[in-house]
Amino acid sequence: MKRDEYPTFLDWWAANEVEYCALTDAQDGNPTTLADLIRSVGTLKTREAREFIADRLEGKKKRRGNKRTIAQQAKELGILGMVREIQLELGCAEYHALGIFLDRYPNECGNNLDTLRTYIRRAKATSKAAVGREPPPVVQKRRNSEPE
Repeated sequence: MKRDEYPTFLDWWAANEVEYCALTDAQDGNPTTLADLIRSVGTLKTREAREFIADRLEGKKKRRGNKRTIAQQAKELGILGMVREIQLELGCAEYHALGIFLDRYPNECGNNLDTLRTYIRRAKATSKAAVGREPPPVVQKRRNSEPE
């Protein structure tokens, strides 16, 4: 079936998930999965995968842009979520939550505060690019806060 025969793009994506995942791997620098898919199936159903292959065959340079892999972006977003959970748990500011995060998970970013700040900044930028705005600040309960 062709793309226009599906009611939504999500239905099309679900039907071609394997090809889209292989394309993502290839865009992240690992073309093996996409090459294996081409060898086993023989055709590419998605326009994005065909354009990627055609551009590489023509020797066109990859589009400049985000150099971080999907896995790195997911890691950064996960760390942001964990820092926000610490803020909610302890009712503290982000700065204080970063120190607690480093105490609890010293191996996540080499126990380096600057690296952790970079991950948080990048995660907020990734979220803004995906949703259109940065995640809202964590509301902290204070002594003078209104009751729920």
